[in-house]
Amino acid sequence: MFNVSVLKQLTEQQVNEILEIVIEASEIDGARPFSEHVELHLRSGGDRPVIHVIAQNQNQKIVGYGHLDTTDLVEGPSGELVVHPEFRLKGIATQIILEMKNLIKEKPLRLWSHGDIPHAQEFAKKLGFNSVRNVIQMRRSLFSPIEPFNFPSNYKLKQFDPNTDIDKFLLINKICFVDLPDQSSWSRKDVELRISESWFSAKGFILLLNEKEEVVGFCWTKVHGQDHFHSEDDGHQHLDHGHDPIGEIYVLGVNPQEHRKGLGKALTLWGLNHLRRSGLDSAMLYVDSNNHKAIKLYEELGFGFWGLDRLYRSFT
Repeated sequence: MFNVSVLKQLTEQQVNEILEIVIEASEIDGARPFSEHVELHLRSGGDRPVIHVIAQNQNQKIVGYGHLDTTDLVEGPSGELVVHPEFRLKGIATQIILEMKNLIKEKPLRLWSHGDIPHAQEFAKKLGFNSVRNVIQMRRSLFSPIEPFNFPSNYKLKQFDPNTDIDKFLLINKICFVDLPDQSSWSRKDVELRISESWFSAKGFILLLNEKEEVVGFCWTKVHGQDHFHSEDDGHQHLDHGHDPIGEIYVLGVNPQEHRKGLGKALTLWGLNHLRRSGLDSAMLYVDSNNHKAIKLYEELGFGFWGLDRLYRSFT
């Protein structure tokens, strides 16, 4: 017997229970069930109100969780969910989705599937969701050759300063990703949450300036797994975190007015060289499957397909 309830806020104990489910699900599925934004919101809160849908068993233990964001007035409500591996195939995920649909009334619901594992595909089809967007994860070795990065003489690089550059970054981020509301809608709070994370390093974040000292591009890198260690073998297993750090070209953008100058390639090469200098073995990035130009560039730079995140939408 399971009970589904709706909450506006979670207690610390509830957050810890949900994050434990995230760990268990990640190790079974081979992919994190939530986007970075959802995990950040769970751990640290955020400036966007969200709705929490929790499923509990008869002992009041949380066995499933749904995160519903209704703040995107353009794309519409979006949800992400996870069910503890030991409690799957019992209708819990379906109950969470039905509760989300009830909360948003007649509006379409967008649902992210990270890793797009087979049982998620079957689940989406069963509930009448259609695939509307794919985000590809690409990876490459940092042992293979990496070209040096070169910029035209009228451009220069500046290391990001958390004290003075957040607003400058938000402006160029909005310009670069006008067609991707999930990214372009970032607020100061969104950036501050990431800056407060243990993985953040200003050395891995550069801004590209033109001759007018205007920010026209940027490359922000991230390292997964360097802040998670064990003093002894406790039997805990890891996927892509912990003892095998991997670098990421986290966010990269160039003002559309500056395209066709090789700036995106140069920024990517800067990021790869930075990650290799940091002692890492491999690098990853995410790119929208419709961004054929970027995919072609990344393939030319040695990246290959690794995995897929899929966005589904239900209109019923």
